[in-house]
Amino acid sequence: MTACARYIRNRWSQLDYQGALARGLPIGSGEIESAHRYIIQKRLKLPGAWWTPHHIEAMLALRIKRANEEWDSLWKDSEKQAA
Repeated sequence: MTACARYIRNRWSQLDYQGALARGLPIGSGEIESAHRYIIQKRLKLPGAWWTPHHIEAMLALRIKRANEEWDSLWKDSEKQAA
């Protein structure tokens, strides 16, 4: 019980559901879990695929960029940095 109470106290600012909805943000019980299941897990669980902890975060960041339709802006930003 103490651990649960501490968990909630430490994340109290993240529990402002009405504020999130007012700002048009998705709340965790729908879109977030769906994205996790269909974007991240689908990529991680490919047959024969394996990932090292060193590379997985960068690979997932790229996959999320693609899913959020930010793929073109990613490459444009990369070209600007390379120039």
